Amino acid sequence: MPRVRFVAFAALAWAVGSHAAAEPKKEDRPAGPKVPEELAKLNAESRALYRVGREAEIAAATPLVFQSGDELVLKWKGERTAVTVIPPEYHSLKSYSHASLGLFTFLTHQTDKPLPDESVARLKEYRKLIAAAGDALEKCGFDAETAARQKRITARNLDFLDRVLKGGTVSAADLTSYCRASRPDVMANAAQACRAQLRGTHAQMMKWKARFTPAEWDALVVVVQGGQTPRVSNAATQYFARLLGVRGEGRRLVYAESLWDEDKATNLMVTIRLDGKVAVAFFNDPDRMYRDILEDSAREVTDELLAAP
Repeated sequence: MPRVRFVAFAALAWAVGSHAAAEPKKEDRPAGPKVPEELAKLNAESRALYRVGREAEIAAATPLVFQSGDELVLKWKGERTAVTVIPPEYHSLKSYSHASLGLFTFLTHQTDKPLPDESVARLKEYRKLIAAAGDALEKCGFDAETAARQKRITARNLDFLDRVLKGGTVSAADLTSYCRASRPDVMANAAQACRAQLRGTHAQMMKWKARFTPAEWDALVVVVQGGQTPRVSNAATQYFARLLGVRGEGRRLVYAESLWDEDKATNLMVTIRLDGKVAVAFFNDPDRMYRDILEDSAREVTDELLAAP
């Protein structure tokens, strides 16, 4: 399913739907246009009926798994079980790689000119942290190949920093060259971290699957809580799509973009499931409500308004 805005449509009222839960408090909103009191009451009750449907959908949507940070959370039969599935290896690899990211993002707006004193002071402190992380390598329990990679990353970072501090400046070209040289080792870390994440995730999902009946497994819904940009390419999204046998985001696999609160993510999941039923009932198209109800009309009106004279 493509990236979409979820707009609900119930009781033929535009404002009934999925954005209702995210609306600002009434006192924070400017007064809207007046409508007859009879219509206002009808719309309010339509929204209330929609909320009843949402509550029923929550009760029906079990079992439910959340992928959030380091944890998988299972909500099932009135219980909540949280299990850490991402191992320390993942975070160690991430930390070594993030040093390269930190250097680039700090310096990218300071190239081709003398570094201010405060930037030089901060880079000197950052150098100490990079060196200390290099010294702590033996604490990570890496195999020889992985340890050698972290040594290369650390040495490259220190060498680059020493050159920047000695010259008091860095060119955009040198910064890019440093990043390109860092990429193979950083991406190797990313690949190894991904493998650690998904192996842990898969091991736990197989334990839970063994507890489910076939019907319960077929009813399982997974909510992936993540940032804005990864979505369909998110590692967990890819894994769960294959595990559940679905094409991507939808009623069984929900990507909760920047919704780190479990209740808010649950509300999104319920909206998607209920809106899917609305789409079938009204349009005979299970995906129709996963785009704006005004989309088709907006295209026509925009063509009219912006037509060439």
